[in-house]
Amino acid sequence: MYKNNLIKKIFLSIIFLIFSSQFSYAETVQIKSIATVSYGSSGLFSSKPPKGTEEEAVNLAKRSAWKKYISGFSDEKKNAYDIVKNSILERLDDYIIGYQIIDTSVNKDSKRFTAAIRVEIDDSAVQSKIYRTTAKGSEAEILFTWVFVTRAQDSVKKYKDKVVNMSKSGSSNSAIEKTVVSDTSVAMSDDKLSTRKTTTGGSTVSKRDKVSWTKLSSKEINSEMTRALVNAGYEAIEYGDVQSEDECGGRTKTVEQIQDEFVSETDLSNKTTKDIKKTSKKCDIKYTAIGTLDVMKQNIDPVSGLVDVYVSVTAKVYDTSKRFAKTVGSVGPVQYHGLGPEEPVARNNALSKAAKNAAKSIINQLRARGSH
Repeated sequence: MYKNNLIKKIFLSIIFLIFSSQFSYAETVQIKSIATVSYGSSGLFSSKPPKGTEEEAVNLAKRSAWKKYISGFSDEKKNAYDIVKNSILERLDDYIIGYQIIDTSVNKDSKRFTAAIRVEIDDSAVQSKIYRTTAKGSEAEILFTWVFVTRAQDSVKKYKDKVVNMSKSGSSNSAIEKTVVSDTSVAMSDDKLSTRKTTTGGSTVSKRDKVSWTKLSSKEINSEMTRALVNAGYEAIEYGDVQSEDECGGRTKTVEQIQDEFVSETDLSNKTTKDIKKTSKKCDIKYTAIGTLDVMKQNIDPVSGLVDVYVSVTAKVYDTSKRFAKTVGSVGPVQYHGLGPEEPVARNNALSKAAKNAAKSIINQLRARGSH
């Protein structure tokens, strides 16, 4: 049975993720914050703030930093965060890795103490908390598969604008009747006037740049999708594993063939997209994500002098559990850029950033819909 083989693959994938996660680094966010507290007199002859004033200001600054951190969430992520908000705030220090006091000041006249700090927040721990909590209570396994294809600009052929100048000239004659009257007679004659007219104009024709593409590995997005989905409580299966099963994919295009199509065409064809959805439905896949990543030509960052590479990511998530697939989420098109001393480093940094944000956005949108 396909489902038994699928469960074995999922179990092995989870075991691998558990061990590999021991060696991964947490993703953190640093935020600066300032807080001011009022204090009373610490003694009859002392103008110093009483003991505990600095700690109070620091704690207040931590809360302020946390609010700034939450304000940076997308709407979908905020909706998911609201579910676990109270439990996180009760143990806020579990998610704040550390802090550094940048500056303090005391206004003796108004008796106010101000502290400026830099807070480091464990964003990975927050994500994990959101995913684990919102996934509780769901006993039914929800299968999620995806196919992301990545390509990079190999060459760009630019065309100069074609300018056509035109001019037109013409002339016209007109007759004027002149009458001369004297004492003894009246004489009439015709005079001709010549007028020349010149008209100028033209047109400019621009031709679109011709771009050729080359195929790249999609390991970054596959890794991030697996990590995000497993943490969120979904059963994550790469599309290649689904398509390779005879009872699911059969004669449909493989991932490699889909990648080849994306390199040679502007986008994936409707037929290919439809086949992916049908393949998922045949093997009881609840959600299917189809996405593309375009790696643009490198540039030099004017500030740092490093190589700068942009990646444009676009994706759609479908509910493929019924006869007609329904769109339940989307990403982009949105661009992310990465810097590095060389093009491969900058490209990998950009791909990693695009993959992480695409995976997070997809999960948060499903969470906001209550899909799990």
